[in-house]
Formats: sequence, C-alpha cells, structure tokens
Amino acid sequence: MKKTLARFKAFIFDLDGTVIDSMPVWDKVYAAPFEKYGIDVPDGYIMRVNHMGLDECMRYTLSSTPLPCGEDELKSIWHKASADEYALNIPLKKGAGELLTALKEKGVKIALATASPYELFVPCLKRLDVYSLFDLFVSTDDVSRGKDDPEIYIETAKKLGFSPAECAVVEDSHIGIASAKTAGFFTIGVFDKASEKYAGFVKENSDIYVQSLTELTQSL
Repeated sequence: MKKTLARFKAFIFDLDGTVIDSMPVWDKVYAAPFEKYGIDVPDGYIMRVNHMGLDECMRYTLSSTPLPCGEDELKSIWHKASADEYALNIPLKKGAGELLTALKEKGVKIALATASPYELFVPCLKRLDVYSLFDLFVSTDDVSRGKDDPEIYIETAKKLGFSPAECAVVEDSHIGIASAKTAGFFTIGVFDKASEKYAGFVKENSDIYVQSLTELTQSL
C-alpha cells in the first residue's frame, strides 16, 4: 500500500463519517422536522439525503415528503439541531488528525469535499485544530449537484491543479465512493458504523478499504 499511496499528489477527503464522527448527529438532524410535526421519517429518507448539500436536501424534502413547513422553517430546524453539535461536540474519527498531519509533512495537497455547509464545518475543524492542515475546501453548496454526481470531486481536483488520476478520494459513503470512481479517482473506502449496511458495497468499489484512517498513516 505504501508504494501506491506515495504516487498521489493530492488527497480529497469527505468530512462526515470520514474525518469527523458526525453521522449519528445527522440522523437526528434530518429526523428533527418530522418529530416536530409528529410524522414518521420515510423509509430510506435519511440514507437518501445524507450526501446532498442542504439546498438540494431541502428541495428534495419539501417535494418528496409530507412535511407541511416551508423552506425557512425547515432550514431553521436543521440549523438549530446541528450548529451546536458541530461547534462543541463532534469529535475527529480515529486516526484523522495523525493522517492529515502526516500528509501535510510530506507536502501532499489536502482538500475537503463535503456536503456540509461552511458555517458548520469551519468552526468544527477549527475547534479540532485541523482546519489549517487543509489546502482547499469545497462544499456541495459550491457546485450544482450532490455527491451522487462526481462534480464536487472533479471541481476539487481542478482547483488543486491536478487530474482525477493524480488524486485519491477518501470516503465512507457508498454514494461518494461510486461517483468518485466513475470519474477516474483512486478511491479509498473507510468504515463508518453509521453506514455499516453499505460496507460491502464500499469495499467492493474501493481501490483500498480500511477500518480506520490509522491504517493509511501507517502505510505512508
């Protein structure tokens, strides 16, 4: 693995479930408006939306579920349910800080490609003291599609000045892994308890699959 990882000029990381242990929080965030109105969360809803940017998620939610609220109220419920968790509580995934530091010391470019908005992830990464390790941040709010499309990864590589073949994408999501792979990126799948149901798919569609980011640090 060491020889394989050494050939990449950039690593593009997902955030939620990959760098930070936040996926259980998002289960609660997306369920919050349904709980407020006493409506059952539709089957498959949370897994469907957790790779989307908030604007795309909002459009999907209001058009595809029985929630009676409008855009402003929905955004307010989500923001209230998530802001304090990101600012105060969500921890790094095991081995994330060490891996980012090791890549930085080797002069490898490090980017974040996330479905989370800047107002959530910037305070979180600064609190966790890893914000300065990243060279670039791209949110799905900066592009036109969610992670079911490789646009965010392609745009991130372009901004870094590299081709997809020169970049490794590190993801826990089956949707993110699949779309990055279609665009020619080297894919590194990371186990996350929240998406354990899809671990088999992630493993099959990853060029490398690890249980922990510590395994990558040990192989640099």
